[in-house]
Amino acid sequence: MNNLSTHFVDAALCSSLKIIRALYEELNLFEEKGVGFGGDRSLNIDLIAERILVEKLSEFGNILSEEAGFIDNGKDKTIIIDPIDGSYNVANNIPYFGTSIYLEDTASVVVNLSNGDYFIRDENGKKFDNLFRKPFHATFKHDVILFEKAYQNPEIVKKLNDNGLKFRAPGALSLSLSYGESSKAVIYKGEIREFDIAAAKFYNKDCFWHFEDDLIVMSPKYEYLEKVVNIIKE
Repeated sequence: MNNLSTHFVDAALCSSLKIIRALYEELNLFEEKGVGFGGDRSLNIDLIAERILVEKLSEFGNILSEEAGFIDNGKDKTIIIDPIDGSYNVANNIPYFGTSIYLEDTASVVVNLSNGDYFIRDENGKKFDNLFRKPFHATFKHDVILFEKAYQNPEIVKKLNDNGLKFRAPGALSLSLSYGESSKAVIYKGEIREFDIAAAKFYNKDCFWHFEDDLIVMSPKYEYLEKVVNIIKE
């Protein structure tokens, strides 16, 4: 592993630990702070997390963030970050939210801030681990689809139900796309933004993907991908 990816991954994980600490120590985490660059309403925790990431990662590249937009650090590479993926979850005490960090063509880090799981891909390959304990490893059943924005797509929900397919809608796209290697598939239908998918797309680039203007389907197996896409299209 070269020095760039080593230091970048270390800095990303260190930043994630700082964000977790901020969740316990900062006040007014859920105060609304206007609309961010990505178009969503920003909470104070979004801005706190962004500030931590910018401070720790600026030495590695320019930064494109969901909250602040493009930050020019005079570097050759750009880092795409979603400081808090699943802000609505954290604001409602639902333990499924994270941070998403991608260094262009080099490395990606996605961290589940609620339980410490993290997903890394760099030139050394993929790694799934946990910041606090030995991670849960198992031979997963691949029975469940993770369906982000299911509440906005009742027609797809009906098709999945009609075909006897179980699904869950956790509410944090980069986490779902990372955990998706253990599911039957991941579905997302809505506005597609690089902040939400860049790191997870790099992490799971060896999975099978289907992209349209407002649709993403990802699966660890091609036959699963084909089945789910056909059901959505029928």
